Amino acid sequence: MRKKVDQTEMVPSYTLVRVLPAKDKEVYTRVHAFQEVKEVILTYGEYDLIIRVESESLEDLDHFIFNKLRTTDGVEATTTLLEAKPSSFMEGG
Repeated sequence: MRKKVDQTEMVPSYTLVRVLPAKDKEVYTRVHAFQEVKEVILTYGEYDLIIRVESESLEDLDHFIFNKLRTTDGVEATTTLLEAKPSSFMEGG
């Protein structure tokens, strides 16, 4: 039996961001100021930033990604991962 979804529960996600050369500091500062952003991690490798985002709904997450993050000067590409719920995984359903 599946549990009812709590409508007030936040949608946690992680977005991997590629930043244009020499724009790291500027993008980090701008992204960190967004209300939806709870943490920004500077990384080495294929992606330059990992952003932990909390949204009230998938629609709000879409709005953040498409209208705020991707329009930020210096952001080259993004990949967003939605956090799985451990309780759903553990139930085997």
